[in-house]
Amino acid sequence: MRKNIDFFFNVLIIFSFLWLITCFVAGQNPLEAPKGIPVESDWLYRQHYAEVQEIIKAPLGEREELLSNYYGKLHQKAQMRKNMAGFFGQIVNDYKAAGMARKAEALTTKMMELFPQLKPSPQQELQQAYQRKDYAKVIELGEHQYSTKATPSTAAMLAHSYIASKNGPKAIEYSKKALQSLGIKEGVYFAVWLAEYYSRNQDMLNALPYYDKLIQVFSTEVPPGWNSQRWDQILASSHNIKATDAYLKNNFKSAIESYYESLKYNPKNEQAYLFIGLAHWKQKELDEAMGAFAIASVLGKPGSAKAHSYLEQIYKARNSDSLDGLEELLNGARQALSP
Repeated sequence: MRKNIDFFFNVLIIFSFLWLITCFVAGQNPLEAPKGIPVESDWLYRQHYAEVQEIIKAPLGEREELLSNYYGKLHQKAQMRKNMAGFFGQIVNDYKAAGMARKAEALTTKMMELFPQLKPSPQQELQQAYQRKDYAKVIELGEHQYSTKATPSTAAMLAHSYIASKNGPKAIEYSKKALQSLGIKEGVYFAVWLAEYYSRNQDMLNALPYYDKLIQVFSTEVPPGWNSQRWDQILASSHNIKATDAYLKNNFKSAIESYYESLKYNPKNEQAYLFIGLAHWKQKELDEAMGAFAIASVLGKPGSAKAHSYLEQIYKARNSDSLDGLEELLNGARQALSP
């Protein structure tokens, strides 16, 4: 008999608890502090926490409204208010997991109003837009921020965004600002971009200073984060353009030196050998010219035919209009190129 009474009592307690929870969820009313217990007490916080946990168990479509109503009725001094943002955030994540992107976005916006402390600073908002690759937003926010406070990071984000948006003039403007602020070591990306941009547009006057900086600082080391093969290509281009500029200015000795520097990074560049041959020819250094033209000839690339033609001209002029022995010279060039 005693066991039956205890069982009945326990069942009554369980049903009473469930009824209270049901009433609570239906009304979303936070428990009020009993007389003598402060609103900001840990005891009341624990009760509120348990109540909110029950709300989070409700169907996803009902949670946001239930939690909003609950939060609106919480006493201003209740400790639970400090934790409510986390529960709203949990619902945002649940929306995303359920594929309800619009609901997640709307609740996120609502949270910024409910919890102003969550609203990102202008710099954080800019950074978030940049991480999302929302370049239009970066440009909108960044231009305003840079006008009030010009920082290297803002200049860099704007430069990247204008480069991605293919806005050449603005990309040049902010790449220069970023490079000036960061220096060549930290701003190497912008120095490369400026050099290659001007080079593609046949503006060697503006391209050369950036290539020169890259050669001076990074001729013996690969910048952090760069692939060594890609960096060899950049250095080869840098020396090639420097050499071509010297050649066009009739500074043939400097041109030859720079072309040979470029060949350290791209050993089978027939154009470099072609112009080395031409530079030697201009200085009447015929043996050296033929040696360079021979190597360019055997590489079998687009410039090889022209190099072979020049080689034959010099060879015939020195050998009574005969090509006898030329093949031996070409074989020597082939051997020189062998590993």
